[in-house]
Amino acid sequence: MSLNAERSYKMKLRDVENAFKYRRIPYPKRSVELIALLAISCTFFLFMHTNKLNSRLKEMEVKLQPSEFSALGLTGNHISGHDAGKHDDINTLHGTYQYLKSTGQLGRVTLMNLNNTRFAALEVVVFNRPTRVESEQMMPLFRQLAAMNDINVVLNGPVRTMNRTRTETEQLTELEWASELEKGSIYMAHSNWLDFAGFGYKKPIYVSLVRDPIDRVVTDFYKRRSWVKRAIFRRMYPGRRERPEEWYNLSFSECVRSGDPECRFVQYSVSDYVKDFKRQSLYFCGNEADCLPFNSHHAVQVAKRRVEKEYSVVGTLEETNITLTVFEKYIPRFFNHARFLYKLNSKSIRNRNRNNRKPRIDPDVREMVRRNFTNEYEFYYFCKQRLYKQYLALQLENNLS
Repeated sequence: MSLNAERSYKMKLRDVENAFKYRRIPYPKRSVELIALLAISCTFFLFMHTNKLNSRLKEMEVKLQPSEFSALGLTGNHISGHDAGKHDDINTLHGTYQYLKSTGQLGRVTLMNLNNTRFAALEVVVFNRPTRVESEQMMPLFRQLAAMNDINVVLNGPVRTMNRTRTETEQLTELEWASELEKGSIYMAHSNWLDFAGFGYKKPIYVSLVRDPIDRVVTDFYKRRSWVKRAIFRRMYPGRRERPEEWYNLSFSECVRSGDPECRFVQYSVSDYVKDFKRQSLYFCGNEADCLPFNSHHAVQVAKRRVEKEYSVVGTLEETNITLTVFEKYIPRFFNHARFLYKLNSKSIRNRNRNNRKPRIDPDVREMVRRNFTNEYEFYYFCKQRLYKQYLALQLENNLS
């Protein structure tokens, strides 16, 4: 091969290499435009959806301002007189909402996560009410609900005892009896939580009420000294010597300050000078011996787990409208129209079981007593926060659906 021919061949070979090296792969122009359009569209719709969610959450925040609570009669800021003014306290409705929002937990506040009614296998409501939670106010309402919702209200069970716990025999008697109630029955009793599933029975719908622990104790103190109790004692025990007049006239504050055994609240005590049922958590912890020590951390933790897993609703008549709303929406078969009927009968409900001797407690005495109820207050606030979450789940679902 001549020199010129060889050079010509190398130049052609280089041209071919360059052609492959710098070639442009053709791509349809319309496909590029389509991908760009899809990307822009997705970004736009994502922006609109996020903006819509933010707008609705802001609407919810406005609706949940304390001023709006008062106007709607749904205030969460009057837990008790000594807590007034704590508008962002986590133990208020608004405070609970703000806490859930700030910690990113608001997304888990859903009806699915908070409604245990769906786990019940027995169409019977067991309302195990603690003493002095004003549950008597519910009786006129329950009579109206019975007529409107075709339900049956049962007040007397097979076990008649005022003991703080049930024996295993008593538990089995009550479990078997409650399991045979007709569908649509509400069984109300001052009894502790019963383990239906643990004894091999179908689970009912469990509900209850709680109240400020000190308010319960103060109410019970004056209830024992009411003229009604005095008249009952005279009728049951005619001729028996009564307590001295000074006992009936004693105030709760004087009782605490004097160190009277009736007003001593000893930590982890099991036996009591007066059977005053001050252990609100006991009704939810159960009938085991570990549930009895007063203000016990263990008993309260067990009670909280029971409420979380076993109870459909635990309300409080300190938050009447919120409680009735949650009852009505989470257990409609039994509590449909509860708010309407409560308002209709509000006068007779307020007058029921009224004690004309108004319970009063000095602020320093309340603080002194409160120091002995630390775990009981933890349980009480836990129940209120759960109630608020159930209510918020209803509000969020209604506004975001």
